[in-house]
Amino acid sequence: MLTDDHAVMAGDSKFISPVEATTGALVGPLGGVSDAMARDIKRRHGFEEATAPLYSDVVRRLVFVVRDIDDAKDIAQETYLRAFEAWDRFDGADARAWIYTIAIRLALNHVRRRRRWLAVIARHEDRSTASLDPIDLDLWLALKALDQRTRAALLLSAVDGYTHGEIGLMFGVAEGTVSSWLSRGRAAIRAALSAR
Repeated sequence: MLTDDHAVMAGDSKFISPVEATTGALVGPLGGVSDAMARDIKRRHGFEEATAPLYSDVVRRLVFVVRDIDDAKDIAQETYLRAFEAWDRFDGADARAWIYTIAIRLALNHVRRRRRWLAVIARHEDRSTASLDPIDLDLWLALKALDQRTRAALLLSAVDGYTHGEIGLMFGVAEGTVSSWLSRGRAAIRAALSAR
């Protein structure tokens, strides 16, 4: 029996669009739609068309960064909220890169806050492998050993096909820095997997 968490990992997450969530609220008292409401509906449809297909991929990537599927889902929701609020400022170039940039930055901030909180309360729970199949355990443990930025950059490069320059723009660092992260990350994963 697959749980909801397995569905997310398999890419079956359900994206509740802003249009679905609020369509009933946009109909006027007499059943008509005003010009302002029509513009809002059009804006929401544009956002949904550009970003909804990316949702399950965003959640899967976030699981690797924050190491917890529930936190990943929360961060994905926050990502979509922030992206929708900024939709009017989006240049339209690459919605996937834009969404991933927001998600990765929120995830890294979350990890920093969580680390500070754990230091304050002086305890640490290792929940990192709870939602993975045993087959992926060796790879997961190798990825877990990497620092968050290297792990995120490696996933963006290897899984999503972003170039070093694009990843550099997402993180706000030079392309050479990304190349260094990726080189060290790949070497560390090769060493960890060959040792098992």
